[in-house]
Amino acid sequence: MTTRCTFLAFCANVRMLALGGESHAQQRRGFRVGALNLADQPSFCMDVWRAAVRELGYIEGDDILFEIRSGTPEQLPMLARELARLKVDLILSVSSPAVKAAVGLPRPVPIVALDLETDPVASGFVSTLARPGGNLTGLFLDLPEFSGKQLEILREALPGLSHVIVLWDRSMDPAPLKGMESASRALHLRVSVREVDDESTLPPIFEDATTRKAGAIVVMQSPRLLGYRLQILRLAADARLPVMGMFANFAETGALLSYGPIEEMCRRRSDYVDRILRGTKPGELPIQRPQKFDFALDMRTAKAPHLTIPQSVLTRVEQVIR
Repeated sequence: MTTRCTFLAFCANVRMLALGGESHAQQRRGFRVGALNLADQPSFCMDVWRAAVRELGYIEGDDILFEIRSGTPEQLPMLARELARLKVDLILSVSSPAVKAAVGLPRPVPIVALDLETDPVASGFVSTLARPGGNLTGLFLDLPEFSGKQLEILREALPGLSHVIVLWDRSMDPAPLKGMESASRALHLRVSVREVDDESTLPPIFEDATTRKAGAIVVMQSPRLLGYRLQILRLAADARLPVMGMFANFAETGALLSYGPIEEMCRRRSDYVDRILRGTKPGELPIQRPQKFDFALDMRTAKAPHLTIPQSVLTRVEQVIR
């Protein structure tokens, strides 16, 4: 549900191109929009995108042409150059590796980013959040304390917790991981970081978690880890390990908790793609950050015999899945 919202929000940015009437049809004709994604992102995202465009009255290949490129982190720079050679009007980049690849193009192309890992100023992508300059804008999480907040919520939900396994995609920007490791010291929690290269690395990680008597799993933000969601949750259920994810669809499919900003971020970027296609420079559009976070609990998982969720957590949950 949440991932569908993310990509539908991209499509909603195109809606204003119609400008309310057929007299503007020529203004929107011929737009070429590139998308740069990691290969293991959920496969239904592109289907959702195309369906939304059809509902808006666009004919793919006529009014608008989508150039979708997906690959490994190592392939993304090559794919970004391919999109540039196609003279796309802008590139939609999701994840820190995709943003980095698009920013590194020799010929600047307007970029609308969704990056939940990177500090865009510290990384040199933009001059300031208010006036980015250059060719990039979009939405960045960029809150160092966010990962620590996830760990704090998990600790409150599981008072006896002492050891947490953190699933980490090393192709992502490391800033959120550093924030979590710092928070773990303040919370007196032992955190073991496990790098996930692909799905084949997941079973040994969970076997090790069981051997080491870990108390919970935290899934760090990553489109690829989101794509591995069902396998992660199946392995966690077998190991009787509660899971904390960032996206609400983790809780919807069996994670104990999820805490993240993604739906709110979708709503706040509604006009960036439209404004760029109509001539606004990306550098004139401020970087946006989340102001509200969604907190979800899967009550089915919470009712497991070995779990007792404190009332202080239950009263703060915004979405309860039953």
